[in-house]
Amino acid sequence: MPESTVTQIDTSQFEKPVEKPLTQSISKLPYVVKTGDTFYGILNQFEISGRGANEVFLSLKPLGLPALYPGDSLVIGKDSTGELKSLELLSRSKYRYQVTCSDSSIRAERSSLAVSTHICLLNGVLETSLSEQIYQLGASDAITARFADIFAWDINFFLDPRKGDTFQILFEKKFAEGRFIGYGDILAARYSSGQKEFLAYGLRDSDGRVRYYDGSGKSVQKQFLKAPLSYSRISSGFTHKRKHPILGYYRPHLGIDYAAPTGTPVYAAADGRVVFSGRKGDYGNMVILSHGGVYETYYGHLHRIASSARTGNRVRQGEMIGTVGSTGLSTGPHLDYRMKRHGSFVNPSTIIMPSNSSVETARLEEFKGLKQSFSVMLNLRFPGRLGLHILDVETPVSEEPEVNLVNRVSESRGDGGATDS
Repeated sequence: MPESTVTQIDTSQFEKPVEKPLTQSISKLPYVVKTGDTFYGILNQFEISGRGANEVFLSLKPLGLPALYPGDSLVIGKDSTGELKSLELLSRSKYRYQVTCSDSSIRAERSSLAVSTHICLLNGVLETSLSEQIYQLGASDAITARFADIFAWDINFFLDPRKGDTFQILFEKKFAEGRFIGYGDILAARYSSGQKEFLAYGLRDSDGRVRYYDGSGKSVQKQFLKAPLSYSRISSGFTHKRKHPILGYYRPHLGIDYAAPTGTPVYAAADGRVVFSGRKGDYGNMVILSHGGVYETYYGHLHRIASSARTGNRVRQGEMIGTVGSTGLSTGPHLDYRMKRHGSFVNPSTIIMPSNSSVETARLEEFKGLKQSFSVMLNLRFPGRLGLHILDVETPVSEEPEVNLVNRVSESRGDGGATDS
């Protein structure tokens, strides 16, 4: 039998430590933006040098890096030496920002998030306040405010609503990668109170802004707002015989007193020119607006008068002209609002104003198509079922990302800058 041969192997080479890893491990560190956070402050929390943070910021700046909002999320990538290697920002501005760092350059990329639009229908019956009812059904005060603005020329939502009134709102909700990022437009709306029904259908104009029209194509925006402020209650109505709370005798009160806290904004009820602005006897601080020579509106007992409401200035409907106060002969903070037509006072709450405009003739067929589509959604989708319902989901085609590549400055310069390649 042949002798066996034993080969000695030198194992010392396996005992030597590896001086350099074959690959550099990257740690991914997530962060959710909080109120008060800044871009540099966040990177400083992760011990990223000021120079490194500045380079990343400058690489993102040409791509329109937005302000950070609470709820935005970041993922920061660092190697084992603590160097920043990557950064990803998911912004509520509907973009994803990605940064990749190498020894020689920084590559920054901005890509549009896949934003889906949910077409929603809110069906409700008024039991308490409109704001509370809409909130209970799953929408925020933003929808309440927009809904109230649409019908501001026809409905005084502090006085007119009654228990049992019904409302419907067809509106958009925006989501980016499953995360709610905000509301879009109200597409159509309905409010019913007793025998009265108010309808509004949205039609986008050439500037992309939605304008609202009733079923006959007339604008729901009237010449005058129903009320020039948000208020708590009407403390005195329009009458030819009222006992004055201070003077003690009867005299006409040819306006409406809106009780509201001091400082409540007061808005111009319609486009007009300021013909008086200042102190006026028992009315205290007052602004008088002229509207085309036929109408005038009076705003009395103001606490402050806005700088835009100086005599001779022109103001737009809805522009703030002052704030509620108790100047002049007054027992408490309120707005004394009056209206004249052809020189005689009229009751602002009962006068019927014409619509400002109608759908352009060239767009009538387009409006009729939208009206029919929206009517089907309001009347036939989930009829009589209270709550928030999703009718459709629209997802746009993804766009190509925008890229910015910058060369990194050598350490010898030490100025922390960056140059475009």
